[in-house]
Amino acid sequence: MATASASVRDGLKQVLAEQHAAWRQLLEGLSPDAINWVPGPEMNAIAVLVTHALGAEEFHIATAVGEAVARDRDAEFRAQAPDAATLLRLVDAADTRTAALLDRVTEEDLSAIRQPAGDRLNRRFPGIWWLLHAIEHSREHLGQAALTRQLFEQRA
Repeated sequence: MATASASVRDGLKQVLAEQHAAWRQLLEGLSPDAINWVPGPEMNAIAVLVTHALGAEEFHIATAVGEAVARDRDAEFRAQAPDAATLLRLVDAADTRTAALLDRVTEEDLSAIRQPAGDRLNRRFPGIWWLLHAIEHSREHLGQAALTRQLFEQRA
């Protein structure tokens, strides 16, 4: 019988694999103009959404297991990409990094209170919160990117 932490770990890995597959599908066939297009003020290009979502995903999962990752959140919001292949490589790298981090999740990590150093929101939550937030945050930006693609494809 699997432990609770193993079941959580396996479930999270499956959900993230599905989300990464959705990112790949969304990026398929997009031109550089499409991935770097900004629909309007206070909105983000697909390149930004991919870069930020994957950076945050790793940050949240690492926090859950009590580790820190180097991250420049501000730079994520300035991201541009020369082509979709560049963003697909980011997704592939995220697959590897997040799976490795999730492999380290223990029962203790699920309940341990984690507060990342320098967190701009000063959050302090149990590890399970950080894991669940990694998924919800990434999915939110995946939805934004899908809408951005639709807007790009339907613009006059």
